[in-house]
Amino acid sequence: MSETKTNENLITVKLSNGMTAEMDISKADGHLLMKSRRAAQDGVSTVIYLISEIALFDGKKLPAPEILNFNAFDIVKLENAWGAHFQEQNT
Repeated sequence: MSETKTNENLITVKLSNGMTAEMDISKADGHLLMKSRRAAQDGVSTVIYLISEIALFDGKKLPAPEILNFNAFDIVKLENAWGAHFQEQNT
């Protein structure tokens, strides 16, 4: 079974810590992107701040600093799932 599932507006990712993250991309807009960029301050972690705004982890919202405490594999997995969805939309 695939660990990452997508449909039109939802991206579901099973993480190694046992949590399931469900990102609702319909909530992501330019205003949220700008808010995430300001919060991230470094640009590199913007996607994590954006994910913290649109995702539920086992049904609960988590702040970006808490997500950044996940292991690196899970963070990359979340970022890759986010990026892959948009690559699919442009092909």
